[in-house]
Amino acid sequence: MEDKSTFTALKEIKKDVAEIHGIEVPEKESETFKASVVLLSSVLVGPNIKRISKFTGYPYSLVSEFSKRLRENGVWKGGEIYANWMETNGGIDFLCDSCVAVGMLRRVVEEEE
Repeated sequence: MEDKSTFTALKEIKKDVAEIHGIEVPEKESETFKASVVLLSSVLVGPNIKRISKFTGYPYSLVSEFSKRLRENGVWKGGEIYANWMETNGGIDFLCDSCVAVGMLRRVVEEEE
């Protein structure tokens, strides 16, 4: 059984995600909503599939799919998160990285000359 502090933290993350998406916390979560919860949870528990799966209660296979895309696109590298949305007012960047996690977008990094 999850401890109360974990439940409270997850509830707050879902509330924050809903606010960023401009919606109420849904009864049935969409894949994009879940991807956003995974992203925000990674700040708290690290970009680790097993820990995120346990924390969120989402299937390991789903978190693994998101993780694969986030790593391929440079959002997660090793144990680090590389995201502009971690700074103030990063809502649009956060939503874009959620779309990366579900495979709707890719990050493109321009090579320096």
